[in-house]
Amino acid sequence: MFAKFSAEMAARLEEIVGKSNVIQGEDIGMDFRHDELPYGASYTPDAVVEAHSTEEVSRIMELCSKYDLPVTVRGAGTGKVGGSVPLQGGVVLSLKGMNQLVSFDEDAQIITVQPGMLLQDVKAEAEKHGLCYPPDPGEKTATVGGNVSTNAGGPCALKYGSTKDYVADAVLVFADGSVAKLSDKEEYSSVIGSEGTLAVITQLSLKLIARPAKDVILLFPFMDTESCLNAAAKISEAGFEPAVMEYLDTDLVEFSGNVTGNPVFPIEMDGERVGATLMVSLEGESDDELDEKMESIAELAEELECLDILVVDTPTLKRDTWEAHDAFHTSMEAGAKCSDELNVNLPQENISALVEFAKDQGESSGLKVLCYAHVGSGGLHIHTAYDGTKEDFIPLMAAFAAQVYARCAQLSGSIVGEYGVGYAKTDYYKQSIGPEAYSRLSARKAAFDPKHILNPGKVVI
Repeated sequence: MFAKFSAEMAARLEEIVGKSNVIQGEDIGMDFRHDELPYGASYTPDAVVEAHSTEEVSRIMELCSKYDLPVTVRGAGTGKVGGSVPLQGGVVLSLKGMNQLVSFDEDAQIITVQPGMLLQDVKAEAEKHGLCYPPDPGEKTATVGGNVSTNAGGPCALKYGSTKDYVADAVLVFADGSVAKLSDKEEYSSVIGSEGTLAVITQLSLKLIARPAKDVILLFPFMDTESCLNAAAKISEAGFEPAVMEYLDTDLVEFSGNVTGNPVFPIEMDGERVGATLMVSLEGESDDELDEKMESIAELAEELECLDILVVDTPTLKRDTWEAHDAFHTSMEAGAKCSDELNVNLPQENISALVEFAKDQGESSGLKVLCYAHVGSGGLHIHTAYDGTKEDFIPLMAAFAAQVYARCAQLSGSIVGEYGVGYAKTDYYKQSIGPEAYSRLSARKAAFDPKHILNPGKVVI
């Protein structure tokens, strides 16, 4: 289907970006052959091309289209589903060097950046101007181009929405090298979340908001998962509009606390083990407004059936709490002999059922299952830990994933989650959405990319 890479192709690419920006052969580092998918295979491209402008990307795509060369777009490579690895070889188009701030319109509250700018740098730039970029996926060293490509969410999605809600416009380069803006046609909006399979994003204009004046974190410990998630529903129904509402499984809290030495979240209350904790962040324009909200929630305490309400209201405590929360991913990698993670989305009322199912399946398989969820937006992270060998873990994990993804679909969920589909979930995804929906995806792919050169083997097989 695809052409064999040749010296002529390499020379043409060097004409576009310069010889130093085309990496071949043994000079291609391992970082370009895989992402952070646990136990994922390595795939070696024929060349890595470092682009630095929309014009260069356009010329590269035009050339690759002419030669039928597959192109895999790559940012920081922090994905966890194999989305940025070159399954078919060809060209890895690296946009990590396209990391510049293009403009900042403080009046319109718009920041325009290249796609290789890191999430943490976009947030920091917004804060310099007293503004806020709300999307907050866990990996702060991911590029914003990668965030847009997977429509990443995070804890703040409950109140503020996901990445797509903050894309004001974008410059797109299509598979044939043509250039357009996201705002030119309504159908171009499908590029957001398409994981680099429909177009290359070379510039982003992102919406910002005013930074909340005041905030406080409340921790509600519960005896079990079901009580915790029922309380989350009651808090939402009562109209408190929390910015964040996180379900934290005590098994995960304890595991992570043991690894980091930062056991912020409650594990025991009055000599009894806590089953789960609800972490709630409230925002307001004044201390008085926050005090009123906290008093109102306190009046609900008996109805919520929580064991206590712990107030996190100083800068140091809030920082420690968020650091403990953000450490869940890294602590699994550091503290477990073998570990992996599944990430899905499902209706809030069905999170408890999937957590219970995953824990039951894990127990019967010899896997330790530890979870947390972005309640309201429905993102559920299911971590697994295993003390045996990698060789035993991989088939156990594959069987576990198949069971969980199938149950997620039964519970009206989506297996896409925050990380996307990549290649790790393609078979599960196809099964979960059914033949009609998959056929529509295939037709859309063909319309945008008739030669299927953009990120082949991902999302649509």
